Amino acid sequence: MARYPKYYVRPDGLHETILRINGKRKAFRGKTDKEVWEKVKAFDRAQAQQEAEKPVTFAQIAAAWWEEIEPTLSPTTTKGYRPAMQRAVDEFGDRAVASITAQEIDAYIKWFGAKYARKTVVTQLQVIRQIIRKAEVEGQATYNPATAVRPPKNLKQTRRLAPAKDQIRLIKQHAADTPFGLFAALVYYTGCRRGEALGLMGADIDRKEKRIHIRRSVYYMSNSPHLKTPKTEAGTRDIPLLPALEELLPKKLPAGYIFAEPDGSPLTAKHFEAMYDAYRNASGVIVTPHQIRHGYATALFECGIEPKTAQVLLGHAQISTTMDIYTHVCADAIAAAAEKMKAGF
Repeated sequence: MARYPKYYVRPDGLHETILRINGKRKAFRGKTDKEVWEKVKAFDRAQAQQEAEKPVTFAQIAAAWWEEIEPTLSPTTTKGYRPAMQRAVDEFGDRAVASITAQEIDAYIKWFGAKYARKTVVTQLQVIRQIIRKAEVEGQATYNPATAVRPPKNLKQTRRLAPAKDQIRLIKQHAADTPFGLFAALVYYTGCRRGEALGLMGADIDRKEKRIHIRRSVYYMSNSPHLKTPKTEAGTRDIPLLPALEELLPKKLPAGYIFAEPDGSPLTAKHFEAMYDAYRNASGVIVTPHQIRHGYATALFECGIEPKTAQVLLGHAQISTTMDIYTHVCADAIAAAAEKMKAGF
């Protein structure tokens, strides 16, 4: 014989239970416990049916997409995707994902493009496409309207300019006599990314073969340093150990990291920033490590290094990235030549 919950019996003889649903009290009454229990179950089934028929929102799909994709992303990609997803949810979150149109996405991307640089706009559109694609694959949308949208033309591009000649002079001048000057000089003479330079160990410097082996990179989660291997095969590379840098390096290289905490671990984010800020204040260098890396690319161009070779040395996965830098450097060289020609002709 089936047993049912024992419910409160009111003074008028009716059995009753009161449940709180979505913050509101709802009473279920019947002549017997069985009747009350069946009403509760019927209500639960109706609620479940309503939930099943309710359109899936963009925010719901975005949450499911993020849970699926986040573990597969590199730390750098996560840094760009996370805010892009949140901005998309802020814009389309409570909308039924199937109701969002290409015109609405296009209008949003155009508005967004007026505020941000091209790379950020492209990432924003890419994230929206991926989220709605998940809805399409799962049958929550019949097509993906974001595939019809293209980034606006003539978007501004953030360009990290190479250091001016006076900055290069200061980097060389203060490489040996200023604390942390070796870091800036190493980036200039190798073209390493910041994380690659911080990940260098003594064993990566081959004085006999005059080579530096790039095998790992430091990245940060909050203040804590973590190690990663290069995200592409191009990132794992050997670069020349130039005589100017070899003279600056310690005669006896450390077994561990060249730039390290007292316990030998990689520098924390705060410690690195404090050391680099102190170096800039003492030396007069105002450029970032990434700009110094561009100084290396400029030097390659000025030395007549072919773009394909420069691509390998810089660790670019795509030749287009190298050519973009070379194109800017060439334009600057032409502009400088034009100024000299004005005075000489």
